[in-house]
Amino acid sequence: MTQKKTQPAPSPKKRMSPTVIILLVVVALFAGVMLAKARSGSTAAPTAAVTGSAAGATVPAGAATITSTHNDAVADYEAALKTGKPIYVLFHSLTCQPCVEISAVVDKVMPGYEGKVVFVNAISDDPSAQQLASKFQFQYIPTSFFITPDGKVADSFTGAMPDTDMKAYLDKLIAQ
Repeated sequence: MTQKKTQPAPSPKKRMSPTVIILLVVVALFAGVMLAKARSGSTAAPTAAVTGSAAGATVPAGAATITSTHNDAVADYEAALKTGKPIYVLFHSLTCQPCVEISAVVDKVMPGYEGKVVFVNAISDDPSAQQLASKFQFQYIPTSFFITPDGKVADSFTGAMPDTDMKAYLDKLIAQ
């Protein structure tokens, strides 16, 4: 009797599980976004229009506004104190929804108070804003401080507010 040679059974091809594939795709997408962000600069303006529901105003993509401009918040605050005028300080970010809403209100309202109230913009991820924040007591952003000409906090507000409330706070500050 002749023996038949048996071939070993072919091993099944190993396939990646769907979970591993999804995880790899997510990591690749994240890496692509981070790379694109690094190439364009991390302080680039948003690419979509921002609409503040409380403000009723739309800011076109890429347009610099008084609340989107990165600056030296400490130097601006010290200069504002020297003017002898009331000061409005806004601690906020460019990304949180309440911050975006109050920024739209400020961008709409503050031009009407030019020469009457000095605006200090403190974007929370800027080092100078963090330094300025140490002079105030608050926990959340956005937080607004309404400061008398002699440097005392007359009032503060945390969160977004409609333009009518913003004007009421500023009018009260001016009247003091």
